[in-house]
Amino acid sequence: MLCLASSLFLSACGASLQYPGLTAEEVWALGLQAREQEQWQNAGEAFEFVVFSPGFNRVAEARLLLAEVQYKDGRFIEARSEYQRVIDRWPADTIAVTAAVGVCRSLVGLSPITQRDQSFTRQARLSCRQVAADLAGTVMGLEAGRLAGEMQVKLAAQDYDTGLHYRKRGLFDSALIYFEQVVSEFSETEWAPWALYQMVDVFGQIGYLRDGQATRDLLLEIYPDSEPAQLLLADGGV
Repeated sequence: MLCLASSLFLSACGASLQYPGLTAEEVWALGLQAREQEQWQNAGEAFEFVVFSPGFNRVAEARLLLAEVQYKDGRFIEARSEYQRVIDRWPADTIAVTAAVGVCRSLVGLSPITQRDQSFTRQARLSCRQVAADLAGTVMGLEAGRLAGEMQVKLAAQDYDTGLHYRKRGLFDSALIYFEQVVSEFSETEWAPWALYQMVDVFGQIGYLRDGQATRDLLLEIYPDSEPAQLLLADGGV
């Protein structure tokens, strides 16, 4: 009856059937062994068991490892929630730093291909940027910065592809909006010079020759060594 009182106790009772006669410390050892052998599901079940075991004194570490094996198992939503739980419960502990990196990684894992909604990508970029700023100069900070950069490139690629979509359908005003957004928001990515290149083409098609020339000059000035700039120089225009 106690097990039916809540889903929490139901999980604990269900787990106890998996480890008859074993103490929480013994199950913890099994979890560490499974983790070492990359048996993520077995490790996760063991860590979840000890988290709900009364008197177990390494709950924070167990929750962190539970999040880690969930991430390794590709369960990014669960991992993100578990990492966040660690941050919320032990904000002053050093493990909160590792958990913050885990949230960043989990959101990156949830980031879909560019043809889909990029809400998780934006969340990942924000999370990873915050971690990179907080841990500047550290290995984890550098990794978070790299991941934030990858999310930045993905967002730029999506806007660029959307611009191409509209340009190919003759919706030039909409195309220009997305290309301009790539240039203004993602100027450090490889997609910015390509967006300028496409803008030169669009301005030419709609007869805005002055705007086209100004955009061409901007591309050659800011990204002189880029492939789009070399294409412009090679053919004298688009």
